[in-house]
Parts: sequence; C-alpha cells; structure tokens
Amino acid sequence: MWKIIPLCILQSALLTGGQVFLKFALMRMAPFGWNRAFWSSVFVNWQFAACGAFFLMASLLWMYIVKVFPFSMAYPLVSLSYVFGMLAAILFFHEEVPMTRWLGVLLIMAGCMLMPAGAKAQGKGDATIRQKILSMASQTKTLQCDFVQTRQLAMLSDKQVSRGKLFFAAPDRLRWEYVSPYANLLVMNGQEVMARDSRRSHVVDTRHNRMYREMTRLLVGSLSAQILLDDSQFSSSVVQSGQEWVATLTPRRKELRRLFSRIVIHFPVGQCVASKVELTESKGDHTLIEIQNAKSDQPIADKLFEIKK
Repeated sequence: MWKIIPLCILQSALLTGGQVFLKFALMRMAPFGWNRAFWSSVFVNWQFAACGAFFLMASLLWMYIVKVFPFSMAYPLVSLSYVFGMLAAILFFHEEVPMTRWLGVLLIMAGCMLMPAGAKAQGKGDATIRQKILSMASQTKTLQCDFVQTRQLAMLSDKQVSRGKLFFAAPDRLRWEYVSPYANLLVMNGQEVMARDSRRSHVVDTRHNRMYREMTRLLVGSLSAQILLDDSQFSSSVVQSGQEWVATLTPRRKELRRLFSRIVIHFPVGQCVASKVELTESKGDHTLIEIQNAKSDQPIADKLFEIKK
C-alpha cells in the first residue's frame, strides 16, 4: 500500500498549485464585485485558467485514487496538501510561518506515514488467512453437499427459495442440481457444460461461449478457492469476523460486472468449505446460497458428471 503515497503527494501538489495560481489571479484582478470590470478581468487572466487546469488534473487523479484504494486510507492523506500549502506560502508569498504551525505539519506527516504501515500489517493478516484457505482447499479433491438458495429481487418483496444438491470433483467437474420447487440441472465437465430443465437440454463448449466460460470459471473457482488468487478478475479482501473468514470479491472486468457487483464467501475458521455465499447482481438482486451437510474427499460416481448430448 506504500504506492498510494507518491500518488497522494502528486495529487496534493496539483491541488496546491491550483490554489497558488488562484491566489496570483486574485491579486491581479480588480476588487471583487458583481460588475463587468471584475468579470472581464477573470476571463483574460491566464493564472485563473492555470488554476482551473491544475484543479482538473488533481480531481482526475483523486478519482483514480478513490477508485483503487480504500477510502479510509486515501482521504486522510488529503492532509498532505496542508504541508504543500505551508511551503507555497513561504516560497511564493513570503509569509512567516510560526513554530506552532510547523509542529502541526510534522504531526500531519507522521500520521501520513502511519497510514500505509497500518495497511501493510492488515495486508499480512489478509495474506495469512488467504494462504490457509488455499492450502486446505488444494488438499480437497471432492465435495458433496446440500444447499438452500434464497433469491431476493430488488423490485419484489417476496423471496424465492430453492433447494438442491452439489457435487464437485477437482479440478473442473461440477454437478449443480435443483430438486425443489423445480428440477433443473447444470453439469460442468472440463470444457463442456450441459444445462437441462423440464423442457429441454443443451450442451455448450465453453471455449466458444464467453458467458458460460465466465460462469464456469466463477463456480469452479469459488468451490476450489482459486478465485482468491485471480487478481486479474477480482479485487479481493479476506478478514476474520468472529468465527468466520469472510472473503469479499469485486469484479474488475466488464463481463463479470454485468453478472455480479460483489461476491462474499463465508468460511468457518479452519475450514476450506464455504458455509454460505452471497451474490449481489449489478441490478440490485441478491442471492444467498447456504451450504449444508458438506462432505469432502468422499468417492463420487463418475456418471454424475456425464455430459449427455
């Protein structure tokens, strides 16, 4: 997280530069008033134009910082602009700065240095939990369980509750079967996916279908915990909350953001099998999948993963 420091230094320098040009512009302008003379001096003042350009660059850089870094870390670093403001007052306007203000500057700088240090310590905890989950998941070859899926549509107050069974065999075989209130089936076996409902069945080669390819990667990655390693697809954080490890994933790529705006996976501490998964879609719909009766490393018949064309 130390890379936020140079970005915030640049953003604060741009912001201070805009303020300096604003001060120079106001010094050259006529006395403020709602008259033609004052506003004419505004539009012919190049320092005022430079002020706007600096503010624009600072705002664009700030948008990037807030987009990429935690807000609780980024916002306090705005105080760096106070430091640059003090230096600008001395260099450009020859103002005297008392010792008490310099003490305040030193305290601000000390606080800015502590921000990424605290984030680094948190990041170590995040990495430790992540490594524990991945280590246990890599040793899990099969998984079978029941699940309860509760879907809440943003436009409706009623919840849709479904029940089913899940079978997974590493690295890429999955059977996702709904048993009530309707019977639907999704089978993934390598590059092929079979979807079947009460009316029809069809098989898709994921190499030629982007939607199914992304869905396959998401489901298998969640069950094998490999999704936590996929930094190109998701920005993620893993924290311990009570007796749970909670992984929060935010899609980076446009294709995934069309499916979900956020995924939250809950693991009981010391286990690699999730207890529940929360899926929030881009339109506000929410799905909660609760895992029950989970069994790992038990034999699973190959015929459960057969693709029938």
